[in-house]
Amino acid sequence: LAAVLAMSAVRNNDRVGIVLFTDRIEYILPPRKGRKHVLRILRDILTFEPVGRGTDIAGLTNHLARTLSQKTIVFLISDFDAPDIERPLKILAQRHDVVAVTVEDPSERELPDIGLARFVDPETGRTFEIDTSSPRVRDDFGRQVNEAREARKHLLRRLAIDEVPVRTDGNYIEPLLRFFRSRETQLSRRGL
Repeated sequence: LAAVLAMSAVRNNDRVGIVLFTDRIEYILPPRKGRKHVLRILRDILTFEPVGRGTDIAGLTNHLARTLSQKTIVFLISDFDAPDIERPLKILAQRHDVVAVTVEDPSERELPDIGLARFVDPETGRTFEIDTSSPRVRDDFGRQVNEAREARKHLLRRLAIDEVPVRTDGNYIEPLLRFFRSRETQLSRRGL
């Protein structure tokens, strides 16, 4: 997904860079133009091994506020499953054109009926057990996932952040193409 965005930037002769983050900024490659630079981005994305856990969007926005002096298009690729993201996203969206590429894994939307199961929260590392054979537990889980998804969509709309939802089990090119076509249509209507 990041590779496709980087390649489209080089086709438009735009500068492109990357910031890879977890609960900390882990890797930075400043924006530049050119095919060679984009090939380095692709290599770095493919070989990146994160050290941290979790998602610190506030840390990312602080870094971008310090380093980006001009208005920039920021594609933020995440599942946005992190606490307290409203303020950092609002600050980022006030200074830059933010596009939220929300990655959704359908297998995380509902619990399978497999009995007692142990889960590990990838953000915190906390382990817990759930009886997935309980219809009430599965229904509650599905309801909470849907509520979180709707809350994220509402937050992004309220902050005027465009969202490109992408599923891990599907084609990610088509949602990006729809987004770019929509942007092109908006710009042509404004005469830009």
